[in-house]
Amino acid sequence: MRIRFGNFAKALGPVIAIALAAGVAGCDGKVSINGDEGKPLAELDMSGKAPDELVLAGPDEIRVTTGDKLAISVEGDPEVKDQIRFSLKDGSLAIHRKDKAFGSGDKVAIVNVTMPAPREVVMAGSGKITTAQLASKAEVTVAGSGTIETGSVSGESLDVTIAGSGNFRAAGNVKTLDMTIAGSGSAQMDALKVDKADISIAGSGSTTFASDGEVEASIMGSGNVTVKGRARCTVSSMGSGKLVCETPVQQKQDDKPEPPKALEPPEPPKP
Repeated sequence: MRIRFGNFAKALGPVIAIALAAGVAGCDGKVSINGDEGKPLAELDMSGKAPDELVLAGPDEIRVTTGDKLAISVEGDPEVKDQIRFSLKDGSLAIHRKDKAFGSGDKVAIVNVTMPAPREVVMAGSGKITTAQLASKAEVTVAGSGTIETGSVSGESLDVTIAGSGNFRAAGNVKTLDMTIAGSGSAQMDALKVDKADISIAGSGSTTFASDGEVEASIMGSGNVTVKGRARCTVSSMGSGKLVCETPVQQKQDDKPEPPKALEPPEPPKP
């Protein structure tokens, strides 16, 4: 039995850095990402090249529409809208709230973003990101209890890391899938078909996807991997976790249901 511990260290290192950068406030309670406290939307310069990386820190929601030019609008309660801050640097658009303490209630802002299909999407917190598409080579990171959804994945590779109880949902086709789940998070990708997958789970996390190719899984704990299709599956496990490869059952020619028998006419009444 061979558990690939290196996969977890490699994947979770950047996640820890992201969580620290996005979640730590200064002495004044202000939130910053990589030392940048961000700007209100009205002060953000969007005249340069559109970003290909998106980061959300906090409880709000981002809805991404694919387009060549960057455009942003914010909906929601006026007090919440006033808290939203934006950082645009080195091809990365980061969105968060001004004050860490603000936002303990149920009110959230909806941020509508038009940008090229993201190459990298990061969710740090309890918010939600919905994107219509991802780049051909894409990375997705969920750190916390948030959710990332993408309606169409099509390309070379998809690298997914979930640390915590967050969720990822996706559909489409991709050649290679590399996934790491640490915690109780889940990746619900029943409508995503991959040619080759490398899955690592530590904890009770789970994932489902489709494949007719090769799938390798390392599971420590009670996590589960479900593969729909005719994949060739191998697993290294420590605990009660399982890799289940579901092969669709084909009905044999001999198993076709018999046609219903013709009903016989009732016997005439006896004289």
